[in-house]
Amino acid sequence: MRTNTTFINILFLLLFIPIVGVGQEKIVELEVNPVIRKFLKEKPVLLKSLMSPDTLELPFFDDFSRETIYPSPDLWEDQDVYVNFGYGVDPPSIGVATFDVLDSAGLIYDRASTFSFIADHLTSKPINLDGAGTDVFLSFYYQPMGIGDFPQIEDSLFLEFFSPVDTSWTNVWSVPGTGKIITPPPFKHVIIPVSDTKYLKKGFKFRYFNYASITTNNLDPGRRTNCDHWNLDYIYLDKSRFPADTVPHDVVVSAPLLSLLKNYEAMPWRHFRSTFLAEMGSTIPLSYINQDSIVRNVTRNFEIYDEYMGSLAHSYTGGAFNIGPWDTINYKSTLIYTYDSPREGTALFSVKAWLVTDDFDRKINDTVYYLQHFGNYFAYDDGTAEAGYDISGDWTENQGVACQFNSFIPDTLRAIQIFFGRSYEEGNDGYFHLVVWDDDNGKPGNLIYSDENLRPGFRDSLNIFYTYNLKESIFVNGMFYIGWIDTSPIFLNVGYDRNRNKSSKMFYQKNGIWYGSSFGKPGALMIRPVVASGIVTGLPDLPGQVSFNIYPNPASNVLKIGYDKPQYFDRFNLYIYDSFGRKIKSYTFPVQEIDISALAPGLYIIEIKNSNRSERKKFLKISH
Repeated sequence: MRTNTTFINILFLLLFIPIVGVGQEKIVELEVNPVIRKFLKEKPVLLKSLMSPDTLELPFFDDFSRETIYPSPDLWEDQDVYVNFGYGVDPPSIGVATFDVLDSAGLIYDRASTFSFIADHLTSKPINLDGAGTDVFLSFYYQPMGIGDFPQIEDSLFLEFFSPVDTSWTNVWSVPGTGKIITPPPFKHVIIPVSDTKYLKKGFKFRYFNYASITTNNLDPGRRTNCDHWNLDYIYLDKSRFPADTVPHDVVVSAPLLSLLKNYEAMPWRHFRSTFLAEMGSTIPLSYINQDSIVRNVTRNFEIYDEYMGSLAHSYTGGAFNIGPWDTINYKSTLIYTYDSPREGTALFSVKAWLVTDDFDRKINDTVYYLQHFGNYFAYDDGTAEAGYDISGDWTENQGVACQFNSFIPDTLRAIQIFFGRSYEEGNDGYFHLVVWDDDNGKPGNLIYSDENLRPGFRDSLNIFYTYNLKESIFVNGMFYIGWIDTSPIFLNVGYDRNRNKSSKMFYQKNGIWYGSSFGKPGALMIRPVVASGIVTGLPDLPGQVSFNIYPNPASNVLKIGYDKPQYFDRFNLYIYDSFGRKIKSYTFPVQEIDISALAPGLYIIEIKNSNRSERKKFLKISH
């Protein structure tokens, strides 16, 4: 999350702080941020080029609820911190800004050291405080660790104010690290006056930054990792405030939507259709908080859209409900629907949930989305790793790790996908055997396939899933297990999704005996079986398989569209929808750029579709 630095001349190795349980299962923090690496590969746009030089007016507010990995260039000058929905634990609203030791390219800072060093910055754009009076206050929430790594005592979080009078920065607040903790503390509210006359001018700025330190793990180079996480949320600067002004007066969505399937994040479409009565969930869970001191009335709305067919599949309202002051509602909306589409082979649905609240509420944090994939693979994970997993120790040689899956119809296993996290200087570049087992009363049984002496694979340095094609197809029907056998004590650093709890599907081997995962940290192992039933042949490319990009994103005036295979789009139309799903613009192909200067700042959806196929992408419209 940070400046575009290189990954050279790091003199010290990275911190490993394991979470250890029975049998020496371990997870570590990521040493590369794969979400940022993928974003930069697909959208190589310098967000700084989109920033307006204009000074901002009060109020200043950001709760990081936009669906982007970088801070909004409308509000912030730098790109160091990682904006995400995963690292915060019970945040004030959905989305946090996470400070750690990774730069804006998702790599370890080249100035990293075992001594405390300044890592991430979050710097506001210039703000006009001229004539604002002396009752200006800045408030925010912060949390050490979250689901990441705890910051050491010396690894602090700081806040500074910039004076346009003497062009100097002054420290106004700081908090030390926690030292070793197991459970992250709740978010804490801070409110600070901006009363010194040297700040009450046009050009005032404020910035946060963190001190971090990395240590070494020479015994196992595969466990050299990221560290020292801080989460920041709900930053609010305005006049006519007071020290006790701690009430946000906002009803907010507090957690992302999850899969509507009972067991999987993704699964093959034919498998789902064969078991939809058992596999389809009966509710849409929606969590929201009344961050107000009075009772508020909230209406909950839901929509499911068939992305490939370009049609609304299901919509309904969850009704209106009064929510008390400071209450958190974990609402489970009754869902009388199952995914259905005339397509064969694959399907894709978007699920949208939004709140209708009072007009004075901030609307940016009232809506959440989820994409439900039906392809040619099973997945327990959401595609984003927050940590790395393996068994570790001298005893692990020739011992296995397995993940349980269920083939609901007879099928053939064609490939296995594994997400390997990178370790410093490829420290996890060991050998392993890729293995498939049958079932033995709920645990791995006989070995039915093995591909020996493989090494961790990476795609284009992006740290995403690597596909291992099997040398021969394996028949599967019912329960089966995929995984690996370690051939050395080297920690392989397999992706671990800590926002999903599927540890009951994980097994590890010790002295040849299988044990269920037992270290007590919930998560999902990022390994996926690829089967034949979701592979469609003899059809032209779908839009999702044709290279279709929009850029820049975010954009202020013009949105450009690029096509790798434009011949597939000659009979398609293009539409733009606002965040509430209302169609606001339409175009007939061919079109290569769109004037969006008249659109209000916010999140929009661009859709390209014909009579039976469509693809959607999101873009952020920012101010001039």
